[in-house]
Amino acid sequence: MQSFDFIIVGGGSAGCVLANRLSANPANSVLLIEAGGRDLSPFIKVPAAIIKLIGNPAYDWGFSVEPDASRKGRQDYWPAGKVLGGSSSINGMLYVRGAPQDYDSWAEAGNTGWSYAKCEPYFRKLENCTFDTGQDRGSLGPQAISHLRTRHALATPFVEAAQSAGLAKNSDYNSGSQEGIDAPQLTQLRGRRFSAADGYLKPARNRQNLTIITGAEAKHLLFEGQRAIGVCYHRNGQDHEVFARREVILSAGALQSPKLLMLSGIGRGDDLKALGIKVRYNNPHVGQNLLEHPNAQLGFTVDQRTFNQEINSLRVAWHGLRWLLQRKGPATSPYPHALGFFRSTPDKPSPDIQFMFGPFGFELTPQGTVPSRDPMVTLVVGLSYSRSTGSLTLRSKDHREKPRIAIEMLSDQRDIADLTAGCRFIREVMANPPIANHVQAEMTPGHDVQTDDEWEDYLRRTVDPTYHPISTCRMAVKASKGVVDPQLRVHGIGGLRVVDASIFPSHISGNINGPVMMVAEKAADLILADHALA
Repeated sequence: MQSFDFIIVGGGSAGCVLANRLSANPANSVLLIEAGGRDLSPFIKVPAAIIKLIGNPAYDWGFSVEPDASRKGRQDYWPAGKVLGGSSSINGMLYVRGAPQDYDSWAEAGNTGWSYAKCEPYFRKLENCTFDTGQDRGSLGPQAISHLRTRHALATPFVEAAQSAGLAKNSDYNSGSQEGIDAPQLTQLRGRRFSAADGYLKPARNRQNLTIITGAEAKHLLFEGQRAIGVCYHRNGQDHEVFARREVILSAGALQSPKLLMLSGIGRGDDLKALGIKVRYNNPHVGQNLLEHPNAQLGFTVDQRTFNQEINSLRVAWHGLRWLLQRKGPATSPYPHALGFFRSTPDKPSPDIQFMFGPFGFELTPQGTVPSRDPMVTLVVGLSYSRSTGSLTLRSKDHREKPRIAIEMLSDQRDIADLTAGCRFIREVMANPPIANHVQAEMTPGHDVQTDDEWEDYLRRTVDPTYHPISTCRMAVKASKGVVDPQLRVHGIGGLRVVDASIFPSHISGNINGPVMMVAEKAADLILADHALA
């Protein structure tokens, strides 16, 4: 019988942080279980090779979402990392802390210890900013954060046009106020993706007290009464059981952690009984309150070559060689070359729109979405605080079957109004010099879209998810309101915590990878403090 002090399920961003921090004391034995494989593919290392990862079952879970009635029945594909590093190994690499008021709202809801003042030191602890920073940013942490090494020439005129439209230049949207525009911050190091596995797991993987098992899909938890004592996982055609002397920690992500809880009998009792699953603890919040950031896009043809053309040309080989030799060029590029936050209407208390300027254009063809052959830029306009919620439920008690994900992303008319206002502002920016001097035509939505009704029709046809699912095991003081308590312990069950994006009680303004690592850093301290007192 194999036993460890701590078992971590999921080798994504949170799991990598926990594996490092919990195994730092050689007296703690730690097991990390990951369903995917090791992060050895060169596609993971080259930022622009993300197109080789998304949709690739070797690295991506490839979830599908039920048809969305609020978007004319569209059925989305939601990627999620299935590899060491999790989604940090296949994502867009954008590093955003979120707005201070996001965390203050967590604390105001009763989650003691989760205000921004309490969370901010953990952001500094994880950060290794490779650019000049003030005292509010970290420079000694495991996670490298960098600026672009090659920035498209049109990014500067776009930033200047946004400033002339009223946005301030904000050189560090992670130092307090997000409002304004400037260059993005990325989880890269010298033009190479730098995942949570790079920052946290690789320095720890040779520790004698840390065991990492890949290709192992968790089936369900093991219990002794109302206490979790281990995990049953499937690997190489066989089931295996491992036991935890102290805790089991679920870090499988917002789409997998609630699934594993339900497979283990923790969830909505009637639903579990209907599938033949023994109810361990009836908590109707498991898998509920699913939140996502909807985004709209505006596309423009321009008078300069853009990176989509580089993908379509024979110059791909040259760009690959340049990346190998210099770590520069289009191969280092994430999506955004400029990033900003603004208020959709002046009465908003803080920015509620995140937007990105990308030197890319894509076209929908019978073969799918492909890079345009014309020079194009695309503006992504995302809503940070959408009101629409969804749910995640089991299809069966078979662990191999993906969960049913349902969300109507535009079910609240206020979300349509806010996105419309955000898109109109971006259209105004693109009409301002100096970027207007380079614009040839607005391709999407096109100038036929002007009225509120026309914008609503366009948004309902084209709005996409941002792949930021959260809140399916949300944190709340009582089980009547959530799944985990402010120490991230699962209500009603001993020896079990959840540490990933599923515990977020409410929206974060921006991308969620940075906040997930922060949560895991804080969780590690909570766990170690608990067991130091035991």
